[in-house]
Amino acid sequence: MHILYIHQHFAVPEGSTGTRSYEFARRWVEAGHKVTTVTGYYDIGGLTSGRKFRRRLDIEGINVVIVGTKYGNKQSFIRRIVSFLSFCILSVFAGLRTKNVDIIYATSTPLTVGVTAIILKWLKKVPYVFEVRDQWPEIPIELGIIKNIIAKNLLLRLEKTIYKRSSAIVALSPGMANGIKKIIDDRPVEVVPNCCDVDVFTPDIDGSAIRQKHKWGDKLVLLHFGAMGRANGLDFVIDAADRLEDNPDIHFVLAGGGGAKKKLTERIVKLGLNNIEIIDSMPKRELATLVAACDVAMVIFANYSILENNSANKFFDSLSAGKPVLLNYSGWQREILEHNYAGFGCDLCNLEQFVEKVLYLNSHRKQLARMGQNARRMATEDFDRDKLAAQVLSLLEEQRKKNKN
Repeated sequence: MHILYIHQHFAVPEGSTGTRSYEFARRWVEAGHKVTTVTGYYDIGGLTSGRKFRRRLDIEGINVVIVGTKYGNKQSFIRRIVSFLSFCILSVFAGLRTKNVDIIYATSTPLTVGVTAIILKWLKKVPYVFEVRDQWPEIPIELGIIKNIIAKNLLLRLEKTIYKRSSAIVALSPGMANGIKKIIDDRPVEVVPNCCDVDVFTPDIDGSAIRQKHKWGDKLVLLHFGAMGRANGLDFVIDAADRLEDNPDIHFVLAGGGGAKKKLTERIVKLGLNNIEIIDSMPKRELATLVAACDVAMVIFANYSILENNSANKFFDSLSAGKPVLLNYSGWQREILEHNYAGFGCDLCNLEQFVEKVLYLNSHRKQLARMGQNARRMATEDFDRDKLAAQVLSLLEEQRKKNKN
């Protein structure tokens, strides 16, 4: 089977973002299938940008076609829209040049990859499965990024059309699946959450050198790593640090980059806080050592209820590293964490509850190892990449057979 994998933000381990598409594609190649991935340049994706407008790479058997579109987390809203539209156009041409395709797997965001999938479906007469990583356009609408009523209606109509034209849909969380079913109920929707990099993030990594470098000593170090944007709401962590300033044995760390990083840094300086610091983003394998150095991993989102349906990579990387996880929200992740005694959640952005959980973790240091062991067990048993990649592959094979019949 030849799978055409469309993902604008395809990333490899040398980058500093999620590698779900890379991990799935290489496993499908190992299973004997041909995979062609059409992607653009993502500033933290690990693919070095060349001078050619169109490049082909062989990455562990994956035929990677890179078109000239560039995207970065620091781009303005308008530049991001231009990036999405240009990739949509260029990916159609790249897809048309890809021969003997049996099925298309298009993964969002952005939502516009669904337009590419629809056009290629018509022209190549093959089905596509659409993967929903984030609910678009619902998220930018709720965050107030998209305010124009005409734009809202057009994007919501586009979303419904993409779902309707697909053969099946993959959702990364139960909440996303429920949201999709409210829009369209005549397509199969399968939940395949993000996966755990159990070979990259492990409890065996020694993070003592990093603790020594940053002079963390015996402090309880709580780490949030990843993007720093509006949706992440990292001012919440600064608020928590401000509240806990009189507890010298508790320290917060934010690692990553994005549009909000400068303002976050300025606010920490303005408040004169010494119990929180910001570290630059780093490649994934280096990041694994930083995660090993912390005591508790945090996953933080802004005060928008739709974000509780997330399936953020950092959550699964933290489980893989064998770290207790602390959320500032509820939803399906809080439920499984607390059920397995691998961490805690809170009512969405409830600072009082969050601070209470931090104090609990600080006063129950002996329980952290047990919670970390439970987290690692969840990673290997419930979110293993081999199992979840095989689940999606089975769905693709099923939809291909239906198309042939």
